[in-house]
Amino acid sequence: MLFLVKVEGESLWPELIPGKRYLATSLFKPNAGDYVIFKNPKNRKEIFVKKVKKIIADSYEVSGIVPWANSSREFGLIPKTLVLGKLILLSVWWRKY
Repeated sequence: MLFLVKVEGESLWPELIPGKRYLATSLFKPNAGDYVIFKNPKNRKEIFVKKVKKIIADSYEVSGIVPWANSSREFGLIPKTLVLGKLILLSVWWRKY
């Protein structure tokens, strides 16, 4: 499955630009260094995009790039069951008509 993700916030800047849309997929398993889209384990209504630091059994350790970004330090390891997919690093230029 392919889907679009709009990045909001600056936690992955300058690698991902706030306000831009990126293509994501649930067809491939994320690896260390990939960007994953997941539900916040503490509030499953929130969706985050973070970079995978480590893969630990059935979970991921994730982080942002900037020092003030939320990461696994704040919300713990991300169970693989909460991962929606991973980014395919192609920016999608999109206009609404």
